[in-house]
Amino acid sequence: MRSLALLIKNCLLDVGIKVNVTVRRKRKELHVLLESTYFGDRQLLVEEITKCFTDIDDSLEAARIYTFLFGQPLPQWVEKIDFSHPHRNPQDHLDKEKQSDPNVDINSKETIVCDRFIVCGLGSLGQHIVFNLKKFAYKEYEVKVCGIDKVQPEITEFDHFAELLDDSITLGDCRRTEVLIKAGIDNCRAIVLVTSNENVNIEAAIAARRLNPNVHIVVRSSRQNLNQLLKDQLGNFVALDPVDLPAAAFAVAGLSEGTLGLFQIGDLKLRIVECTVTADDYRFVRNPAYLLHKKHLRLLSIADLNNDRLFFQWHPEQFVQVGDRVTFIEYVDQDFITNHRYVELAYYSQPPQASNWQRLDQLLQKYTGSTFWKFQWKQMIAWFQAVRSRRLILWGIITVIVLLGLSSVILFFNVPNISWQKAISTSMILLLGGYGDVFGGLGEDQVPLWVMLFCLMITLISLLFVLGVLGLIADRILSSKFEFFKRSLPLPTHDHIVLIGFGRLGQRIADLLFKLQLPFVIVSENPNDCDLADKVPWFTGNIIEELSKTNLARAKSILSVTDDQMLNLEAALLARDAAKKINRDMNLAIRTYDRYFSENLAELLPNSQSFCAYALSAEAFAGAAFGENMLSLFRLNQRTVLVAEYIISEQDTLIGKNLSQIAYGYTVVPIYLKTCEPKANGHSEFFMPSDDEVMKIGDRLTILASISGLRRIELGNLYAPKRWQLRAKPPLNSSVLLDAGNQLKNISGCDLELARRFMQSLPAAIELPMYDTQAYRLGQALMRLLPIKIYPL
Repeated sequence: MRSLALLIKNCLLDVGIKVNVTVRRKRKELHVLLESTYFGDRQLLVEEITKCFTDIDDSLEAARIYTFLFGQPLPQWVEKIDFSHPHRNPQDHLDKEKQSDPNVDINSKETIVCDRFIVCGLGSLGQHIVFNLKKFAYKEYEVKVCGIDKVQPEITEFDHFAELLDDSITLGDCRRTEVLIKAGIDNCRAIVLVTSNENVNIEAAIAARRLNPNVHIVVRSSRQNLNQLLKDQLGNFVALDPVDLPAAAFAVAGLSEGTLGLFQIGDLKLRIVECTVTADDYRFVRNPAYLLHKKHLRLLSIADLNNDRLFFQWHPEQFVQVGDRVTFIEYVDQDFITNHRYVELAYYSQPPQASNWQRLDQLLQKYTGSTFWKFQWKQMIAWFQAVRSRRLILWGIITVIVLLGLSSVILFFNVPNISWQKAISTSMILLLGGYGDVFGGLGEDQVPLWVMLFCLMITLISLLFVLGVLGLIADRILSSKFEFFKRSLPLPTHDHIVLIGFGRLGQRIADLLFKLQLPFVIVSENPNDCDLADKVPWFTGNIIEELSKTNLARAKSILSVTDDQMLNLEAALLARDAAKKINRDMNLAIRTYDRYFSENLAELLPNSQSFCAYALSAEAFAGAAFGENMLSLFRLNQRTVLVAEYIISEQDTLIGKNLSQIAYGYTVVPIYLKTCEPKANGHSEFFMPSDDEVMKIGDRLTILASISGLRRIELGNLYAPKRWQLRAKPPLNSSVLLDAGNQLKNISGCDLELARRFMQSLPAAIELPMYDTQAYRLGQALMRLLPIKIYPL
């Protein structure tokens, strides 16, 4: 090998490239290590080295060229040269390619593993959960799902939905023992109870626990206090609210500032942000990607690098450039959990002032012409038809007028010596219930009996209509809680959020917007007695009509979350058209109930966001079925990201692995770690924890993960790391060997005894399975202590 190294060195000197050359043989490959300050043209250098391999041994298959700048532990670039041997068996090459396939999962098992799940309630949410549970099936791991419902689903969210179920749907009440036994409650891993009736879900959960003490129970329920009590009582129990989970996704959709998610872990508030890097952004510009893992911030994604990976698409040496679209997680200084008073808006609705002459001229033009009166008549009819109580009042007035006229005529013609004035006043007294007052002052012989009976009938009818109308008016006054004494809230004039719909989802979104101190307006069909009623501008009535009062065209975002997806679409289109008239862009977030409708909306309104709340929540329910606790969710690159919490158990696939292996092997992002035992410094909680932390039984780890990442963790299917060669020489000061061994163990995850033996036997070489970021960090850490070279095999 020395003669080959000398030959390569001389060949490169002939073309003006001065390098130090080291040649090592590794099994059926040659490794050529070049070290210099300048390598010239890469293609020319490779061609010159290739000329030196003319008399190469036939047993060698390839050569790898590694170029190192002086003093750097990692190669600047790597080039592979394949040797052509016509007599070699091609099957050997195929076998080797198969063995070195980087996409092959490690820790794979040959035995077939099967888990059974039961989903009770096959509505939209239940069907999405079945679909997401089947995503966990992978190679030798099978997922079998059985469904329970009272009737066959009339509408299916997926084509060939029945094929997703491994057994036919069990028809019946999921609270009944015989139904649960028929579905296989005795040998299932988890039961997911997501019927539309929360009482049924809780009753079924109690029945399931009685039949199978070990089954994991996931329940759809919004009763937080009861959920906690049941968790303590039943154990192995998770309750999720499908309305509460996607609320944050809707709320941040209205921010239009790149915020993708907001959630809280303990007292820490975290935010997911997507932004374009600018020249003055000191956090990212001219920083390598591997350094953007700090205590208060961590880089998650760089757009357009590798669409197949949700996180960590970059090479560790890559620098963030101006114009890159990056996503990161950071601390939030603003308290969005504690209550705040509504911030007084800086802008108010101030209509332009007109002079007195201009107003007089406008009034004259307004009241002349027949079109004005026709419009007023139509408007009055529409006003009466809008509310049922108004129609009752109208019929009451008509009845009073008819009875007044009829009774006045009868009294005038049948009572002697009575004038029209006396007849009308007497009729009015009768209508007000004064029957005794009227006939107490008239002689009995002057009034016929049938007239007295008729007047009694008028009085009774008046009690039903006139006093009934007065009762409605009194009820209206009392129920309004004297709102006319309240100060009207200022209406924002621009850059506000219009929240349409105030159901359970709307209430949760409004609460988040209020806690974020964002200016917004609520539009709903009916008033709601809540704390926000006197803190936020609120319009009730016909939603389409009320939108015109909200400065709609100048709003920043529209969040349309009513229970009617067609009304949501109509309101969004109306808002978009209003903004177009003044050449403004507007963010649209539309709640839907059908995933196909959401996909069609994405094409119709490409700049809008349509969320199927059940489709978002279903991924969290599916993850919870495997025993993890789902804290929140958000959308990133058109995929759902779950905030999942793991409690490390004895049989967990995470135990014994450091966070580098977990993050880059499973493609998830650890963001919080609580160790079962305090560290030497007394700390046990770590936000944005170091990649060197090793998981132990009892540790609590919170991660960001897609449904694919959760599946890989469940099965223990790590992405296969590269094999790296670490070559080290003795340091000038032997006292650093202990520290170097600890660094090697912590970063690479190798055994401590192996690291110590390697450091004691320098100069030496060692092969280590590591991911790119691990290898880069190891090189940067060890180069400060001793001379090393580290390169991929």
